[in-house]
Amino acid sequence: MNEQFKKARDRIIEHNSENQTLFGMNHTVKRLMSVMYYYEKSMTLDDMTELLGMSKASMSNSVRELLDIGLVEKVWKKGERKDLYKVEEDNYQSFIKYFCYHWRKILTLKLNPMKKSIDELNELLGNEGLDVETKALIEKDLEKLYAGLEYMNWLGRVVTLFESQEIFEYIPKTLENNKSKSLD
Repeated sequence: MNEQFKKARDRIIEHNSENQTLFGMNHTVKRLMSVMYYYEKSMTLDDMTELLGMSKASMSNSVRELLDIGLVEKVWKKGERKDLYKVEEDNYQSFIKYFCYHWRKILTLKLNPMKKSIDELNELLGNEGLDVETKALIEKDLEKLYAGLEYMNWLGRVVTLFESQEIFEYIPKTLENNKSKSLD
């Protein structure tokens, strides 16, 4: 590979991996994604280790994280004994997979404690000896918890809008079909 081109590509990869910061990825993961994206080939852990100059363990952890999210997939190649991995090359899909994975994870973590609190407060509300002040406070807290559940439900629908690709009906991928202006 031409040395001048290699330097230019390295700068491009670094710039691209910095853009992944928008996704909140750690440095190793975002750099690995960028390298895989620009080299446009399936890679083994050894390939990744060599290209990034990082340990095989670090590459393995990064690949595992990207597999969990769905940003890389294991591919099969006849005659290849080592595992090969290919990165998601569609930027829209990368965004959707990354954010939906994390949003769903957070929603799951937040919903269970909220539901448990609602059950607990409803049980307390059923106590006959409850004073008026405490009853009013419980009812206010329940209102807030139910509003929180509505919000979480809305977030879940937003995630579904992305996962189903329906978001592109509202915000097309290209400006040609979009009446709104660009970000500049």
